[in-house]
Amino acid sequence: CLTALAAFRADAGYVTLAVPEASLPVVEGLVLEPVKIGWSDADAVDTIAAAAERAGALALGPGLGRGDARRALVRALLQRLELPAVVDADALFGLEPVERSAPTVLTPHAGELARLLGTDSAWVGQHRLEAATTAAERFGAIVLLKGADTIVAAPGTGAIVCDLGTPALATAGTGDVLTGVVASFLAKGLEPQLAAAAAAVAHQLAAARSPYQAGLVASDLLSTLPAALEA
Repeated sequence: CLTALAAFRADAGYVTLAVPEASLPVVEGLVLEPVKIGWSDADAVDTIAAAAERAGALALGPGLGRGDARRALVRALLQRLELPAVVDADALFGLEPVERSAPTVLTPHAGELARLLGTDSAWVGQHRLEAATTAAERFGAIVLLKGADTIVAAPGTGAIVCDLGTPALATAGTGDVLTGVVASFLAKGLEPQLAAAAAAVAHQLAAARSPYQAGLVASDLLSTLPAALEA
């Protein structure tokens, strides 16, 4: 829900929220604006692919859940859908490189990136630039490593560092908001690394504009994102 609403606040004109059928009644009560569809494990790929026919980008992961079936779903969608994709949260769990013609943006925090690289989060914390660029090359994707100094690395082209955030962003759910902003910018046709970096900057500026630096929650960013985009 946070991801879908963030995409709207980042100026996406149309958002479809695809969730497991069991979650659909809850989601219907939480958010009004997105179009909502439910899927089962048996028909997930076809249902989501049909909904994606009119989409400009795909966001995978927040609220997805983990397990073999979910991991297979992520891989199948990335292989089938020729859309720019942002992969976050549960969709990063057990992710392996997928060859795609469309751009892919991975948005891990240090722990998630450590799992992708087969190392530990302490090493990632001490070698953030190296970790992000290594992952970008290994996965053939843009890697947005979240943190106080967000690093956006691209294969063969180096990295962009975005350092405008506040400690208030270190709270649950803010990464889901960032995923929605990245997806919106990808849907607008921005070059993928620039889309990810611009999303990181907008996300950080939205946090800085919030009146709640102590006690900020992720949904607070939704109200400040439009002003951050106009800054």
